Amino acid sequence: MNYRKYLYGTFLTAALLSCSDMEEQPYGIINSTTFYKTPEDAESAIVYCYSILPEVGYYSRGYTIVTELPTENLTQKGDAGTSNFELDELRTTATNSNLDDMWTYIYRGISRANGVITNVPNIAMNQTTRDQIVGEAYFLRALHYFNLVRMFGEVPIRLQTIDTPTQIPLAKSPVKDVYDLIIADLKQSEQLITVPRISEGRANKVAAQGLLAKVYLHLASSKSSASPGYEFVSNADEMYTQAAAYAGKVVNEQTTFAFTDNLVDIWNTEIYKKAAVSEHIFDAAVDRSGDREGSFSKLPNMFLPADRPMEIVYNPSDPASAKINIGQGWSHFRTEANLYNNYADDDKRKTDLIVSKYWNAGTEYNLDITSSSRPFTRKYIDPLRIGDASSCNTPIVRYSDILLVYAEGVGPTTEGYAAINKIRARAGVGDLAPGLSVDAFRKAVVEERANELAFEGNRLFDLRRTNSMEEVLVNKYGKTITSGAYFFPIPQREIDTNPLMKP
Repeated sequence: MNYRKYLYGTFLTAALLSCSDMEEQPYGIINSTTFYKTPEDAESAIVYCYSILPEVGYYSRGYTIVTELPTENLTQKGDAGTSNFELDELRTTATNSNLDDMWTYIYRGISRANGVITNVPNIAMNQTTRDQIVGEAYFLRALHYFNLVRMFGEVPIRLQTIDTPTQIPLAKSPVKDVYDLIIADLKQSEQLITVPRISEGRANKVAAQGLLAKVYLHLASSKSSASPGYEFVSNADEMYTQAAAYAGKVVNEQTTFAFTDNLVDIWNTEIYKKAAVSEHIFDAAVDRSGDREGSFSKLPNMFLPADRPMEIVYNPSDPASAKINIGQGWSHFRTEANLYNNYADDDKRKTDLIVSKYWNAGTEYNLDITSSSRPFTRKYIDPLRIGDASSCNTPIVRYSDILLVYAEGVGPTTEGYAAINKIRARAGVGDLAPGLSVDAFRKAVVEERANELAFEGNRLFDLRRTNSMEEVLVNKYGKTITSGAYFFPIPQREIDTNPLMKP
């Protein structure tokens, strides 16, 4: 959806209020005395909430930097910024600009959602429409806090819009309190919003259920594995049960979204953005016809090699498949050999979804995993892009993700094996070994997630919630972790401007 065309001049370009100079008056706030009066105001306000997601500092670039570089999935080009290298080498500091940007954009999104939650219920309008808009705001606030707590741990909980600088100082809340808010917001969202989608990029009931399943799974496995910071969870089995229940609603009780049999079709912008049913439950949505980055996405350029314009085979598993033109990029993200070599040679998630050869002017070129121009993911490719502007959404909740949440939640049952084997069958790697213990089965599901969801921003959180950052990144892949293993440091600018954040 093209957010920008809906936004009124009332919405001023904003900096995060909690990071503002304490001597300045807050800006970027919607004046509730002149706005939030009509149904059109309510609709415009919720679209404004969504417009933060595809911004460069959030899901159209920053989120991938923060969640993928610290894992075995991606490294960066040699002349990348210092903050990229800190994340890639797991030695993050409080002055890391990528983390500062992420904090800023997330709290900006929270502020917008708070404005809708606070003000839209007071607008005289159709009750169903009002509930939908408020429910979507609850969903977005929960998503933002889920990202915050998984990244930083204890964070300030802001539930109101900020009208004066005196509201800026706020102490961190315990991790438990943040999760309590996330769960309450998602349950409220589930009650208020509808199953049918309003449009691409808007949340519906299935998105709320899927995100809630991911929240419960994070709590369950964090407790089960004794991951740092989750001692407050009283019963891991109860959390697994809840994760399975909400994932089951997505897998078994709706038809709005479904499994896609062909891997490459999942990522074809002309299919998933137009299909009546797709795997993309909730994305940060963009369109190549937008007027600026944030309306469209340049994320594909981060993955594509910079050598020369490329043609690739659309579906390597189909001998009759045609070639498509995909242009060239900046070669900023480079696939790590650790991930590439972890796939079985016949795994279609490697052969079909990671491009290892291309053509230019009829000449075939092969990409080497040890070179600067490496095999790259085709999850972010738009053959119809306009210059650098693409329509590639960033996935946030995907059907296959929730199918694996379901498998992990129910464990080595008939249903659990069926779910993971559906994923494996599509990849052409055969069924998982039968008769596994609960722990072994769940570990296998996490490994399957590593292969299935690579480059989608899940791996870091899967390693954190299973308390396996050291086991995988250090012991298996030989990396060094200096800081930021399970929670990143709070940005220094927040500490400097919020006196209640100081130790």
